[in-house]
Amino acid sequence: MTTEGGNVNLRTYPRVLWRRKWWVIACTLVGLLGASAYAFTAHKQYSATTQLLLQTPTGSATTATTNATTQVATELQLLTNPAIVNAVEAHLGLSSLDISVGDQGQTNAISVTAKASKADQAARIANAYAKEFVDYENLLAGRNIAVAETQLQKEIDAAEKQLPSASGSPQGTALADQLAALQGQYSQLQVEAAGNPGGVSVFYPATTPTMPSSPKKAELILIGLAVGLLVGICAAFVVDSLDDSIRSKEQLEELTPGAPLLGLVPQIKAWRRRSTPYLATVVEPQSPVAEAYWALRTSLKFVGVGRPVKSVLVTSPASDEGKTSTVANIGVVLSKAGQRVVLVAVDFRRPRLSSFFGTSDAVGLTSVVIGDATLEEALQEVPDLPGLTYLGTGPAPPDPAGFLSNPRTAEVFDMLRRRFDVVVYDSPPVVPVTDAVLMARQTDVSLVVVATGMTSRASLRRTQEQFAGAGVQDLGIVLNDVSGEIRGVARAYDYAPNYRIRDRSSANGSGANGSSDMTEKQVASVTASSTTNHHEA
Repeated sequence: MTTEGGNVNLRTYPRVLWRRKWWVIACTLVGLLGASAYAFTAHKQYSATTQLLLQTPTGSATTATTNATTQVATELQLLTNPAIVNAVEAHLGLSSLDISVGDQGQTNAISVTAKASKADQAARIANAYAKEFVDYENLLAGRNIAVAETQLQKEIDAAEKQLPSASGSPQGTALADQLAALQGQYSQLQVEAAGNPGGVSVFYPATTPTMPSSPKKAELILIGLAVGLLVGICAAFVVDSLDDSIRSKEQLEELTPGAPLLGLVPQIKAWRRRSTPYLATVVEPQSPVAEAYWALRTSLKFVGVGRPVKSVLVTSPASDEGKTSTVANIGVVLSKAGQRVVLVAVDFRRPRLSSFFGTSDAVGLTSVVIGDATLEEALQEVPDLPGLTYLGTGPAPPDPAGFLSNPRTAEVFDMLRRRFDVVVYDSPPVVPVTDAVLMARQTDVSLVVVATGMTSRASLRRTQEQFAGAGVQDLGIVLNDVSGEIRGVARAYDYAPNYRIRDRSSANGSGANGSSDMTEKQVASVTASSTTNHHEA
């Protein structure tokens, strides 16, 4: 799991869940919809229950000494006797009965529950099963009573034969008492045989259920919701732990201890179509994004304490991380601060900087180096932005790295340094090619643009290794597309209406002739010219 500055705390977990909220939402919805689909499409089952009462006949010769607990356990076993199941199936003309039995706590009651697809059928099965069991118990008890009666009758007959010969003697008296007892037991057996010899009776017959017992829709939906949520939370943490991208300012600072973080650029919500260039410092000059670029311009001044920053290289570890838009907006804020700025496109592989200003790359740096055009002919003034000049790529060279190492190219760069206050280079990404590392040796400061949620930690480490191997010391970091965990950055720029951006040129001492915030007409003009080129920004 990605952590804040290497530490996991209680605030880390809500941030991870918020960052991966779509995983949580998706898994929860899948669980909820799956459970709901099953709950509303599964076949309905109805349950009907009848209750049996076990009775021990008073003075019974066969069951008087039976322990009640043992009797319940025995009857539960007998209830599942295949003979009873087969008899009920034959009686009702059904097969595969769904029957369950159980005791009722510390009582002599036993429940028999039948399940069926129809309510009345469930009740019929339960009652038929109970009746069949009662009949079965009576049959067994009747057989036992018949055996006991036969045995007692033999004993009675023997006693009656002996009684006349022993009449009047003590032995005769004992024999008479024994005969009376045997006759009493025989009478008791006859009473039991005439009543309920099995000792089992139905005291609560099954009734037709009004509601199905399964599926339990509410219960299933809640279970599906809970399971989906749990799976979603687990998936969020697993996905986050596998994510190698940089997600926070703390992570970035931990990975770049030797390079200062010079700027935090909030996410541009209005820039939905990335294929269309969007110049935030012109279109939204009072937005938090524009303020972030002004803050970056101030940071660049502090980086150059003791020496002026005349040239700035802007690159990124990989593509589509916002380096070109950073170059364009830095150029705007520097020019509006009253400085003479030239933006130089040295990304020969994917030139996109011209699309921000409606300029052309047909004639540019390569044209000057090979002598097809003079520097004056190649430089282009950016419309409606006084002080901002653009130098395009020109025809793409066959070997961009070799071209940038050419002494003649270095001479052109030196001419630009002498002519302008600041030279800003838009170079290719560092990891795929070596152009940016070669250019970094010829500039005062190198800015590495890192995109939140896009730039991987591995690519950033590789970028640092390449700059360190080339001996580049003056390295700064810009964190782009900041949102979520660093929302306070954007809020800070909206602290109060009185702290909105007004006339930046006056604030930076450019005087009456300095550049001021653009008028609505100028903004519309630049915006219209910017949208003529639909290269990816």
